Amino acid sequence: MTIAIRHAATRLLTVATVLAAALALPPSAKAVSFALESTTVILQERDGQTAFNITNEGDRPLLLLTGLDDLGGPPMAGKILIAPPITRIDPGQSQQVNFILKQGPPLRHEVMLKVSFEGITPQTGGSTLIMPVRQEIAFLIQPAALPPSRTPWQDLKLSLDRDALVLRNPGQHVIRLGRDLRLRPGDTPANLGQAWLMPGETRRVPVKQRPRAVGIVPLSRYGLALPGITLPVSGAGP
Repeated sequence: MTIAIRHAATRLLTVATVLAAALALPPSAKAVSFALESTTVILQERDGQTAFNITNEGDRPLLLLTGLDDLGGPPMAGKILIAPPITRIDPGQSQQVNFILKQGPPLRHEVMLKVSFEGITPQTGGSTLIMPVRQEIAFLIQPAALPPSRTPWQDLKLSLDRDALVLRNPGQHVIRLGRDLRLRPGDTPANLGQAWLMPGETRRVPVKQRPRAVGIVPLSRYGLALPGITLPVSGAGP
């Protein structure tokens, strides 16, 4: 375990070195190119693990670093093993990264985290610098006892509290939606700040009017935009 940690620290030091060099040599820099299997990683609790593929679309080998971060709510990132957290991918080849959920109490609601993939091309001499590329996507854990929902935004509750629009998710599913809101009537723009509401989460958005309804853009489980809808605001009056 000590060797693995030391190895990972060495790789992270390489990331910092490459980033520092990138600031000094931007005119001759190129970027790493890699493709992700999809826009969201989904781990089924009943399976206990999932695999995700990353493809090196560049013409040089790359080192891929994978990490998980919590987005709020109960911490879960430390309960998921990544194998391998650091790996080499040759040009045109794909690498499977496995995410393994540690044993623990059954989940009662969906959990969403952020997974990051950072590609680095090792230096081979010469004056051209290959800049690292970092891609971040959602990581969704689906509880074994909770069926997935195709329309989780139907649980979304909207109300007014003085000078704020209150959005509340009383359900057990993560609600993903676009940050841009439209206050109606008037079609006045407002910003949600983050593109999700966790189960049980409440978000306040400052407003200067008392909207009777709000237009939102729901996102699919994979973060893709769906047709916009309009939801009523409770207590807004006629």
